[in-house]
Amino acid sequence: MSKLTPKKPSQYDSLSEKEKILFLAGVFEGEGSFGIWSKIKTKKYFACSVEMTDKDVVKLFHEHFGGCIYLCKRRKEHHKDTWRWRINGKGALNTIDKMIDYLSIRRKEKFNNVVQCLKISS
Repeated sequence: MSKLTPKKPSQYDSLSEKEKILFLAGVFEGEGSFGIWSKIKTKKYFACSVEMTDKDVVKLFHEHFGGCIYLCKRRKEHHKDTWRWRINGKGALNTIDKMIDYLSIRRKEKFNNVVQCLKISS
């Protein structure tokens, strides 16, 4: 039987809510993506994700915004396994909405375009 070890406090834990959003927005700016996906041609949904080798950072997105975490096996022999956090639908829209003020102009414009597309298609 394995014992769960308590999470060690980090500097992140002592940040204010705004500072946590700033930190997560910075990580998202470098490692994140968002857009409209579809599994069936007639059903489209908004999703955002972050993928990187640092599981502890990926877990921060899950703890803060919800969603799911997946292990992504290395794609090539010389690559490492990565961890992906993903959230869909309204949760994804709310996530970007919380970070939008701290994202680049390019991402702000893309988000506004995506929101317009979602309004047109619904």
